[in-house]
Amino acid sequence: MSYRDVFGEILADHYESPRNFGKIDHPTKVEQGYNPLCGDQVAVSVLVKDAESACPMIDQCSFEGEGCSICLASASMMTELVKGHSREEALQLIEAFRQKMQGAENVPGLPSDTSEEDLVALYGIRRFPVRIKCALLAWTTLKKALDA
Repeated sequence: MSYRDVFGEILADHYESPRNFGKIDHPTKVEQGYNPLCGDQVAVSVLVKDAESACPMIDQCSFEGEGCSICLASASMMTELVKGHSREEALQLIEAFRQKMQGAENVPGLPSDTSEEDLVALYGIRRFPVRIKCALLAWTTLKKALDA
């Protein structure tokens, strides 16, 4: 059985053709994340526009690394989702996604289970508790970058 059979076409697409994979020229912050249980490693780069203003905006977000299909697909989806959001909005999205992955059903700010959004494909990972850390790695790494 392939990961396509288990996790679906959307995850396979983001894994095989990750969005925003690579480096950002002159990022505001780069953070490293590592999952020792799986061996996943990511570096998340973020370029925050007007970083010193009252409402800094995420202009660019990218990642590099290697790991399982869940980790890399999740990182790809995350970078797409947070671009154009304020720092505070991105932190709220990160927390909402963490809650969703840890079992919360109706989480404000996230697409519903019936939505056509790519992120919904990750919700099924909750059936495999050992893989939740894989899905969360890029998100917690971005949180460290935005909190710094």
